[in-house]
Amino acid sequence: MGVLSPKRVPGESVIAQKRSRKRSVALKLTVIARQLRVTFDQSAEQSGLTRAQWTLIATVARNPGATQRTIAEALEVREITAGRLVDRLCDEGYLKRQENPTDRRAYCVYLTPAAQPLLDKLDELAKIHEAAIFAGFEPGDIEKLDEYLDVIARNMLTFRKSRTGAK
Repeated sequence: MGVLSPKRVPGESVIAQKRSRKRSVALKLTVIARQLRVTFDQSAEQSGLTRAQWTLIATVARNPGATQRTIAEALEVREITAGRLVDRLCDEGYLKRQENPTDRRAYCVYLTPAAQPLLDKLDELAKIHEAAIFAGFEPGDIEKLDEYLDVIARNMLTFRKSRTGAK
């Protein structure tokens, strides 16, 4: 049994075992996601980056020209929180705001050249973590895991929409 696996109870029904297996997998995903986040955060902090800094910089790198609203949604924080983070990183020279050509009330956020060394550092940390996390996996294993996680993500989206009545 794995570290996160529940113990099987002798005489437990097959249905209960299947339910336990699904619950066990869901619990493992939750625990592993937290461990991944904490471990990466610790590595980033040793490199001088806070979680707020590296996630914001990575978000803007993936979405150049994003607005504060888009950034807040991506980071799952309030707009005012995203705004303060953007302000701080603009003051530190890593980000810059430019007027939004389609909305005078909003600004688009971009990386400055000073952010590139931070992105390079994040990329190196990610490579180290990926090597450790996926040790022993074959390329086909990674592909299959990615497919399974995509299915879980789609199911979660459908489930969330059904609960909120969103379309």
